[in-house]
Amino acid sequence: MPPDIDVDVQAVRRLETAAKQVTSSLAALEGQLASAGDVPSGAFGHLPFASDMLRAKYAEQVGGGLELFAAAQAAFGRVASALADTAEAYERTEQDLDSGFKAIQAGMPG
Repeated sequence: MPPDIDVDVQAVRRLETAAKQVTSSLAALEGQLASAGDVPSGAFGHLPFASDMLRAKYAEQVGGGLELFAAAQAAFGRVASALADTAEAYERTEQDLDSGFKAIQAGMPG
C-alpha cells in the first residue's frame, strides 16, 4: 500500500512568499551595496600608490559582494519558483483526482 502523502499547500505557499521577500530584500541591498562602491578618488588619501591600491581593493571587495548578492538573489528566486511549481502541481493533482472520483460516482448506478 502506498504511503499516505498529505502536502500542506498553504505552508508551501508561505515558504514561496518568504523566498520572494528575501529575493526582494537582497535586490534592495544590492542597490545599496552598489552605491557604497561609488567612492571618490580622494577617499583613501593622496599617498602615491597606496591610496590607489586601497581604492582598488575596496572596489574589488564591493564587486565580490555584488556577485554574492546577485547569486543569492537568483538562488532564492529559483527556490520561490520551485515552491510555486510544487504547490501548483499538487493542486492540479488534487483537482484531477477529485474530477476522476466525481466521474466514477456519476457513472455508478444510484
